Amino acid sequence: MKQTNSKINIQEKLETYLSEFEIQYTETIKNSNNIKKLELLIEDYSAFILNQQYQLAYLVWPDIQKKDMLTQKLANISAKCVKQMEMIRAQRLLEGRASSSNYFENIEHCINEEFGQFKVTAKDKLLLIGSGAYPMTLIQFAKSTGAEVIGIDIDEAAVNLGKRVARTLAPEAKIHITNQKVEQLADLHTVTHIIFSSTVPIKYDILDQLYELTNDRVVISMRYGNHFKALFNYPTKPTDAQKWTCLNEQIRDNQIFDIAIYQKALVEVGVGDV
Repeated sequence: MKQTNSKINIQEKLETYLSEFEIQYTETIKNSNNIKKLELLIEDYSAFILNQQYQLAYLVWPDIQKKDMLTQKLANISAKCVKQMEMIRAQRLLEGRASSSNYFENIEHCINEEFGQFKVTAKDKLLLIGSGAYPMTLIQFAKSTGAEVIGIDIDEAAVNLGKRVARTLAPEAKIHITNQKVEQLADLHTVTHIIFSSTVPIKYDILDQLYELTNDRVVISMRYGNHFKALFNYPTKPTDAQKWTCLNEQIRDNQIFDIAIYQKALVEVGVGDV
């Protein structure tokens, strides 16, 4: 029998997920062979995030303080778990034991449609901020468009694995992966498209920084999750209206994150055409 929204104890549900994530993350860190339980938990959590009954129960949950606290904790621990899953997935591939999961398939499903009307071509250059150990976004864009792609990540181990995965899956593609910060990228002004991973917590701080570092026509795809999806992704934040304009938002009911497309405000008012 389906639960009605009034009978769903959303706090208890979130506390249970938090406890399970903490347990399975610790067990996987101890021994990577324990990854299967973590993968199953992530897949169950993904289905939970997309469940409309739970979404509504979360929306009407009156304890705002408890809601915000659990949301932040779950966003943080689930990001750590996904990072660990990517590391192990990359290691498996390099050992000849390729694997996938519904979670990764969900992430990869609409990569080529990410920028909407702003199509990526072979003449473009794409930057992914938070490329991770298994940079499927970079690989898919490079292989499908022929564009040069760059990935940056603060985790050196993830960068090293990401380079090896890219060489394995797309040896001919123009893929560059580094642990440099955006201000350290020598050719950032030539980048035409930028994607922010949804699990980068300081993405809006970096977006603000990018205003002075990028060309006037750059297009930004910000992966995010607001409200219930913030349990698994970091949410949107207001931007300086004189710097960035949100052109559109892709609210994707069947995907675990949504997408906001930004361009510089001067482009919208025509200054960039002068």
